[in-house]
Amino acid sequence: MSGFDDLASVQTLSLGALPGPPMACAGAIAVDGDGRPVLLAVASHEAAARPFSLTSAFRIASVSKLVAALGFMTLVEEGALGLDDDVAYWLGPAFRHPAHPHRPLTPRRLLSHTSGLRNGEDFPVPAGLSLSARLERAAQEPGYGGWFAPIDAPPEWFSYSDTNLAALGQLIEAVSGRRFDLFMAERVFAADPPFAAGYNWSGVDQQTRALAWPGLRLFSGTWTPQVDAPPPPAPAIALYRGDASYAPNPDDLPLAQNGFVFAPHGGLRASLADLARLGQAMAGQAERVGLAHLAPAARRLHGRMGWRYRPEWPNGDSLEGFYQAFGPGPQRLIGTSGPGFGDAFFGSQSRDWVGHAGDAYGWMSGLWWNRRSKAVVAYAVNGMPETDRPQGLRSAMTSTEEAMIDLCLQALGSG
Repeated sequence: MSGFDDLASVQTLSLGALPGPPMACAGAIAVDGDGRPVLLAVASHEAAARPFSLTSAFRIASVSKLVAALGFMTLVEEGALGLDDDVAYWLGPAFRHPAHPHRPLTPRRLLSHTSGLRNGEDFPVPAGLSLSARLERAAQEPGYGGWFAPIDAPPEWFSYSDTNLAALGQLIEAVSGRRFDLFMAERVFAADPPFAAGYNWSGVDQQTRALAWPGLRLFSGTWTPQVDAPPPPAPAIALYRGDASYAPNPDDLPLAQNGFVFAPHGGLRASLADLARLGQAMAGQAERVGLAHLAPAARRLHGRMGWRYRPEWPNGDSLEGFYQAFGPGPQRLIGTSGPGFGDAFFGSQSRDWVGHAGDAYGWMSGLWWNRRSKAVVAYAVNGMPETDRPQGLRSAMTSTEEAMIDLCLQALGSG
């Protein structure tokens, strides 16, 4: 049902042909608007412990936000809440900017990173503690402890922040009455066939964990694990504990108190095959891949723009032009171009593409779809250093990511 079952058709990429520093592995899938895979490609460094495959689970980084948004939209679709409702109704007054207590913080603002929430100085809040309580204390601290925008920040200012998705995960728990990881398993991953995917490894079987790939970076000639080496044995969940020496039992954690627990902002473990299939649902191909139940929620990801950058009157931190526009969950590309600047990730076709990028622990990932053709691309590379990255030739992406996108575009016949 996924369309990626014929592994005999998978071709081998040349890691040496990718621009930039050495990569530990890479993979890409491109699917045309009729649901046909036109590119299935992988590569692994010769020193890797095992081959990277299209079904290898890995930490997909911030693409997790896009999948969490899809799950959230199932609540919107059933009428449990609206995108412009006040989240304080469910989460309490801590989810209001201290300087603007009468200004509602809405799901749309969380999804478009215009909420005024920030990654605080002690980000993230560990499992066993309360994000709600941390925000309450931050309201009384100098500079709000970094958890809220400065008092003089203009309304609707864009600032990309993981805390927005932690708040969304917390909201999902408050509205649904279900733990975030279980909600996502029931609403999104329990498909036909089911996904071997889960937030912080929740619900992922041991066989999938045993074949998973860690995040790696190269130090002094050695590929050094940064995360998931190895994953916890099933059914354990990898909760963020901070400096705590104890491991809270997820079943003992109260609902709707700390949305960081299952990392909706970056903790989804899934494969490239999983991402491509989810991307097909988001692009309008849900019925083809056994995800018809997600089609109505996926259409809501195409809703009205939540934010668009105005360079003549700056209304956000664009991060070298990487962010130019956001919808209710997905990043929307405008096509601003320049070496090391802008969001022309797909070159001259960029305006037609929507999706999300990820970057953490050496992994750089992407899930994008074309609004016109319904084509989908999913890719990942592993081994990217934290600094001294190869500058993109046409955008604020790295040249390595641009090369992966070009590979997909060429396979789609539009390179």
